[in-house]
Amino acid sequence: MLTEYYTEATTYLTDTFGPNFIFLTILITSAVSIGYFILISYIITNMDKRYFIRRKNKGKNADVIPKRTSGKNSLIFIIEMVKILIGIGLLVCGIIMLVLPGQGLITMLIGLSLIPFPGKNKLEDNLLSRQSVRSSLNWIRAKANKEPFIFD
Repeated sequence: MLTEYYTEATTYLTDTFGPNFIFLTILITSAVSIGYFILISYIITNMDKRYFIRRKNKGKNADVIPKRTSGKNSLIFIIEMVKILIGIGLLVCGIIMLVLPGQGLITMLIGLSLIPFPGKNKLEDNLLSRQSVRSSLNWIRAKANKEPFIFD
């Protein structure tokens, strides 16, 4: 039954899109996945090993969006907005990668770390409570000869 479904699906895709388009799609997807893994690895290895405990010491209002004073510095505001947009993009990519190949939970964790919103720390703690996420983060750091993250 599974082989029949596979045969029908491949026949449909080949007839609809053509073999060159399918090959190109696989090639582009593979290249983007490799590039993404390199970028995520770079970000993880350059994070401070105490990042996940440093935010616990900021107080009870650590996960509240900070207030901006009007007229402060527009460049800082633009940088913050770009950071938030990148965080949202990484969060969406991480959710997609939960069903597609890729480091979905790690990508979501990095995306969430860039976005300020109420309840952020609680959500990050929930993700960091998973041993698979901790071991994946520290495995990437170990490959780069960096010290492992301190979580507690």
